[in-house]
Amino acid sequence: MTNVDKRRDGFTLIELLVVIAIIALLIGILLPALGEARRAARKVICFSDQKQLAIAMNTYAADFEDQIASFSWERGITPSRYPDLRNAGTHHLAQMYQATDIIRRRSGDDRFPRLTSRFPHRRLSHIILFDYLSSSLPEVSAACPEDKILQGWQQEPDWRLIDPMPNAVRDFRPYWRFTSSYQLVPVAYAWDQDMGRLSTISQFRDDHNLFWMGNAPLGKRKFTEVSFPSVKVAWYDFHDRHTSKFDFYHAYDEAASPAAMFDGSVHARPTSEANEGFNPSGNGPRRTVPTRYFYTPNILGFEPPTLSGNDRDWVTGYFRWTRGGLRGVDFDAAEINTGQM
Repeated sequence: MTNVDKRRDGFTLIELLVVIAIIALLIGILLPALGEARRAARKVICFSDQKQLAIAMNTYAADFEDQIASFSWERGITPSRYPDLRNAGTHHLAQMYQATDIIRRRSGDDRFPRLTSRFPHRRLSHIILFDYLSSSLPEVSAACPEDKILQGWQQEPDWRLIDPMPNAVRDFRPYWRFTSSYQLVPVAYAWDQDMGRLSTISQFRDDHNLFWMGNAPLGKRKFTEVSFPSVKVAWYDFHDRHTSKFDFYHAYDEAASPAAMFDGSVHARPTSEANEGFNPSGNGPRRTVPTRYFYTPNILGFEPPTLSGNDRDWVTGYFRWTRGGLRGVDFDAAEINTGQM
């Protein structure tokens, strides 16, 4: 038998290197695709979460005389079993007490701190729909799958360890784990515009997180007031977390945040395709210019930086401040006329 006929019992070094190179190449090709598949799956879950919010809100309306779900307690009418949550002196304080009441009862923590200085509607509106969602607090579906910070807060049982804004009013710290990635548009709980001496909620110019509160009562808006339910945003993700590797604020023209319409459909339309909106207060309805304000992300990292790299960027209201409120339209048609010249 010659040497040529002898069987080889292993691979040569060159053959091993070739196999390793092929494996590395395949991994390099497949990993990005797997990453994109995971991102796409998380986007689908985000759409589903907002769909559930929209369905829950419509079901709530069917049970409660067509009302849009919102905090509803009023000054002097705070029917709580907790003595410290009664007899609120303002509409706004009454609804802070209502948020506290819901969390105490649903969490079983009767000593949960009372909210007295933070507007609950923007970050906590979903807890009104507790019975129509998973019936658990925190509500898991309230956190976008890409919102890792909120997911981390939800998993932290001791609220004393959650302190995202140490210089802010302290009484909101316990509430962070119960907040949502998705926000309800202000006209779902506030008037479309001022009426006489009663002023509605409007945007605070220098901080995207703040509103001018006005003095009009809140809540008791109805689905029958919505003129264009298929193109009027109800819920929207506050940040676009899906179209790039980096989150950015929903009001940038480059954003395409998922949004649930009042008819229950969910879309991720580019913000640049939306109507610009208006200022619902003062002379705003009679002016053609929209609400504009500064996106000023906090320095602690749970809000994405500005696209410009500056401390703040000037942005437009868009569907957060739809012209005409519930009567208005956000996509696919011109804005309604609210008396603007």
